[in-house]
Amino acid sequence: MKSFLPGICLGLCLVSCSPEQEPPLPAVADAAAGKAIVEANCTGCHALDGRGKTTEIPNLAAQPADYLVNAMHAYREGGRHHAALQNLFDGFSESDVQNISAYFSGLPPLQAEAGGETAYREGAEVGAYCTGCHGEHGSSTTAGIPSLAGQQPAYLIMATQEYASGDRGHAEKAEMLQRLGEVDIENMAMYFASQAPEMREPPPFGDPVAGEPLTAICGSCHGARGVSLDPLVPSLAGQEPVYLVNSIKAYRDEKRSHEDMVTERTDAEIESIAAFYSIQAAGSAVEPGDQAGKVIEKCQRCHGRGAVNPNMVVPVLNGQKKDYLLRVMKQYRDDERGSSMMHKMSSGYSDSLLEEIAAHYASQPAD
Repeated sequence: MKSFLPGICLGLCLVSCSPEQEPPLPAVADAAAGKAIVEANCTGCHALDGRGKTTEIPNLAAQPADYLVNAMHAYREGGRHHAALQNLFDGFSESDVQNISAYFSGLPPLQAEAGGETAYREGAEVGAYCTGCHGEHGSSTTAGIPSLAGQQPAYLIMATQEYASGDRGHAEKAEMLQRLGEVDIENMAMYFASQAPEMREPPPFGDPVAGEPLTAICGSCHGARGVSLDPLVPSLAGQEPVYLVNSIKAYRDEKRSHEDMVTERTDAEIESIAAFYSIQAAGSAVEPGDQAGKVIEKCQRCHGRGAVNPNMVVPVLNGQKKDYLLRVMKQYRDDERGSSMMHKMSSGYSDSLLEEIAAHYASQPAD
């Protein structure tokens, strides 16, 4: 076996749903010989218990032997791109590859990361900075300040980004939001969208009964009784009534741009429209973890027990490093890794959704 400098990591790229060509196995794989190779070449990045030494280096302990063999072949043959690993595996014989695989696959599973944070919890932490104005859980009790609870998440993301960029002309809010990254905004939006607005008493102005027929045109975009089904159109049900009055008047008076919105409504009619919408019941726009749960169910078809194709050579995701899983899933989504199946499956997923999926698997005990 050709000698290479110790410390070059065996960062085998996991998270692939694509079956790869299985090489013929040697008659006997020697785990003890594999351990010696690992000690000499891989311990710069991987501990002898199979743990990656940083959050972005994967755990290899208890991964399927055939998968590890396929991954090493892919590096050696250029199917996976990592210059150091390709150079390393060029010097290994087929027996070396099989022995390394036998060593890592024979190790006991590692304990899962404790307390992996979900995007929901992270969103709640970011959202806590907003509740001083927008109310606990995003249900406003301050006249003129909108509720965020139960709002469409895509709309919240869009509106927050517009405030952060200054497009909505609120300098104080723009400055406050500058500290938030894209993932922070996505997580915050999903948190508030998952909250149910609190029921309101009728406001001291307007007539909800008279306001209902005046909302006929509004309902074509904002949904029945103000519950929007369009991800880019805000819900009005349960909204703070003074905020609704101010917003509708701004559209009418062309201080906000929207073609032909409520151009003929009087102040009294606008107050009745606001009174009607403010007392309508509205649930959460999304359930906490709902989308992530559905995606994880799909992942489990290949990566879980009782997989659809038990002969498919895929890695174990339970107990894997969160940061590593997140990085690899983003690469598949962005078509930077060679799996057309994974790219098609994940092409529409947001960073926050991928982070929630990664956190889920990182927190699960390895099989």
